[in-house]
Amino acid sequence: MTSKDDLYVILEVDRTASVNDIKRAFRKLARRYHPDINPGDRYAEDRFKRITEAYEILSDPMKREFYDVNGFYTDGVLEPNRQETSWRFSFQGFNFSRSTDVDFSEIFSQARRPERRDPQRGQDLEHPISISFEESIRGRTARVSVARMDACGTCNGTGQAPGSRESVCPECLGIGKTTRTKGHLQFAVTCGDCGGTGRSVTPCRDCGGEGRRSRTELLDVNLPPGVASGSRVRVPGKGNAGRYGGPAGDLYVVVTVAEHPFFKRIGDNIQCTIPLTVTEAALGTKIEVPTIDGPAMVRIPPGTQTGQILRMRGQGTPSLLNPGMRGDQYVQVKVMVPRVADERSKQILRELAKLNPQDPRSNLW
Repeated sequence: MTSKDDLYVILEVDRTASVNDIKRAFRKLARRYHPDINPGDRYAEDRFKRITEAYEILSDPMKREFYDVNGFYTDGVLEPNRQETSWRFSFQGFNFSRSTDVDFSEIFSQARRPERRDPQRGQDLEHPISISFEESIRGRTARVSVARMDACGTCNGTGQAPGSRESVCPECLGIGKTTRTKGHLQFAVTCGDCGGTGRSVTPCRDCGGEGRRSRTELLDVNLPPGVASGSRVRVPGKGNAGRYGGPAGDLYVVVTVAEHPFFKRIGDNIQCTIPLTVTEAALGTKIEVPTIDGPAMVRIPPGTQTGQILRMRGQGTPSLLNPGMRGDQYVQVKVMVPRVADERSKQILRELAKLNPQDPRSNLW
């Protein structure tokens, strides 16, 4: 972990988040960026590693406390002795080991949590939207209202009062560390006033030094043809603004498509069911079938059976993964057997049975 990585930002949680909040955030992000879900995506792989590292530290109370005070954590700074109740600490400049009853958490709690002013990328945002089946096929431009953190116009996102200059931090005198004493022990901890930078700035009065302010923005989002339920349309730079001049996150519009009474979509393909009369199925014919582009003719071969599927090439939805390509439409046949009531119809069916004496159950056993 580098000093510029804020573990709370990586897990998208507040610094006051509970262990359960941290666990829920980790599970959510791990599902989104897991390498098995994003094969070959180096950005997702890197994000997953950083999320895992952040969780391993923030989910451990001792590691988290050390990180909150010092702004960093590396393996080895806290090592419980296996044979006695003692702790080894490794700070910059000295190492020591001492068996003691000193409550180290009391020492650490005296230091304020560091507020680092390194540029930090803004969080990504999600915004749900519901569209009709037809809109998912044709695409549309949707106007959405998004509540987001925008860069402060007064300080241009830096968090520093316009016209002011950085000065030496009066708390640590520019060192970035302050000393805490407990008995015979001294601890160097990250300065809580400057976050370890050694510099002090005058905060912007409009944003309180954060470099961003809350606002609601209307955005026109282009939903391309072929979007499906669960599609995440990315709008770059329209997530929360970064802190202290950092880049903004992205907005992801999450699509939900209403079901259609006749068509069923599976991937880029369309499925539907068409009824046929016994005569049409037995003799074959040409029928008109609805498609997303309008009616189209389909040839029904003689002897078509219930459940048989006919393929209509290129009549599916536009493909998001392969621009310019379309899926297919699959037509499942359902033969409708008439209810025979009159004697003449019954006689014709008996004659038909004599002319075609095959037994459909002959191969069952």
